[in-house]
Amino acid sequence: MDRYDCLIIGAGIAGITAGIYLKRSNLNALVLDKDAPGGKLNNIHRIDNYPGVAKIPGPELAMALYSQASELGVTFDYGAVSEIKKSGNLFIVTTDVNEYEAKSIIIATGIENKKLGVPGEAEFNGKGVSYCATCDGNFFKGLPVVVYGYKDHAVEDAIYLSSLASSVLLLAPKTLETTSAHREELLRAGNVTLIEEAELLQILGESKVAKIRYKTAEGEKEAETAAVFQLYGEKSSSMFLASLGVETNKGFLKVDAGMATNVPGLFAAGDVLDKRLRQLVNAAGEASVAATSAISYVHSLKD
Repeated sequence: MDRYDCLIIGAGIAGITAGIYLKRSNLNALVLDKDAPGGKLNNIHRIDNYPGVAKIPGPELAMALYSQASELGVTFDYGAVSEIKKSGNLFIVTTDVNEYEAKSIIIATGIENKKLGVPGEAEFNGKGVSYCATCDGNFFKGLPVVVYGYKDHAVEDAIYLSSLASSVLLLAPKTLETTSAHREELLRAGNVTLIEEAELLQILGESKVAKIRYKTAEGEKEAETAAVFQLYGEKSSSMFLASLGVETNKGFLKVDAGMATNVPGLFAAGDVLDKRLRQLVNAAGEASVAATSAISYVHSLKD
């Protein structure tokens, strides 16, 4: 079983940043993820609020981060973590392909989309129901689509889809939570219709999505669509920590100022944290703190 000073779970901006800091400190570290390096960066069509970079596609920033880390000698591996146990001062990490031992862990697994559970959502998943506009938007060029969500990432994806689809119906279950710039850009798009305080009730079709049923203050309505991009809610990706007794708030990890959880040697950074703002810039900052704390923790241990 391979043993590391620190195992970083998650290869998004937080995980890769932590890997860079750990490598520069000469600790033996591994960045582990079940998907391609970059995490949610690979699903963002444009980033325009990262300091020093005016505009950049998410996948391009992901590749830049991965290249920088790889050139430094940061080690990456692939696998879906199913469980973490602790034995003395060592963590035992089990994935679907391997097992690892580590003196410390940094959790940087981010978030994943919640399922609404409305009729038709599961049935048409991959047949018009999608959770990633950047991944699947190209399949619906020239066709009408629906976006369901109210936070900034839903608005960003609606703007992106407006350049591909014939029309975009943005159903927001609450008042939009977005920047003024994004709201103005959304409203400037001539093929976007925004309806706030709307509830998605059902996704309908035969072999693929054909229409939706939704409710507003005026009553129930239907709209024809080729796709539904369900971007309503998010949840923490931390279920594999259940046996450790980590303190959470609705699944999001609680940490102190040093990014340490209540479990000695277990740190966290990025969107998996219980916090107000989930942005790339603070994920990178949290990762630098988590890595520094992990370095100090590992040095404090007696072999």
